[in-house]
Amino acid sequence: MHMIRGNELPKDLYAFQDSIQATRVPTLHISPSFQSTDVYCSKFIGKPYLPKSSHYPTDKNGEPMKLLAQINFSEVPNFSLFPSQGILQFFVPYTNPFTFFNTFEDIWQRDFKVRFFKNPLPIEELVTDFSQFEHLENNSFPIQKESRLLFTPTTEPVSALDYRFSNISKTPLNLLFNDEGQPLYDIYMEHFLGSGHKMGGYPYFITQDPRHEYPFLKKYDVLLLQIDSDEENGIMWGNCGVANFFINRDDLLRGDFSDILYHWDHY
Repeated sequence: MHMIRGNELPKDLYAFQDSIQATRVPTLHISPSFQSTDVYCSKFIGKPYLPKSSHYPTDKNGEPMKLLAQINFSEVPNFSLFPSQGILQFFVPYTNPFTFFNTFEDIWQRDFKVRFFKNPLPIEELVTDFSQFEHLENNSFPIQKESRLLFTPTTEPVSALDYRFSNISKTPLNLLFNDEGQPLYDIYMEHFLGSGHKMGGYPYFITQDPRHEYPFLKKYDVLLLQIDSDEENGIMWGNCGVANFFINRDDLLRGDFSDILYHWDHY
């Protein structure tokens, strides 16, 4: 699918140009690359940065979880809202309940953990042997191939499934049509779906934005991280799903990652 970036806009949406452009926010697109990594790298899976003084993250049952993603902000282009240094980590269980559910959300960090280390320590103060967890590896984890992460800064308008999308037009776009009879909502979906791996910007969902159904979740107004299904890079959330982590803007500016909304859904 061709995703429009920059200031490109399909001609059928020109009438809404001002309201669409007003929604643009900075975004960091993430490209996985199968390069060697170390414990400090920005990466999907692999050995985490872990000080010897810190406990290894566990789930609500006390079982160890697996590193899903790690972001070293010293490797990230200067990006508004996000820290300029430090290491941010996302852990989830080795086994995920994709066979039982099509959607999941959690704000209590019972079956996921987000950690932030503002001032990384030297290697001699870190755990480097994780062999005790090797027996937990399985083929059902969403990411199967370790990769280093590369970042590309850009901007993007509100995605078609974000709960704020309805603000761009007084008349819903699914009730408006182009000269060929195609709903304008379908055109918007084609170009601004919000899919892909990224930080910032607007999210993509398989079903709907949980913040639309549950207004108390609207405080999680910044997309902290999105990891999409990506067969080329060995990533699959259940049946072609997507995972998102959200944070409140003020918490992010304070560097407080204790209150996070974690959501995934799939077909």
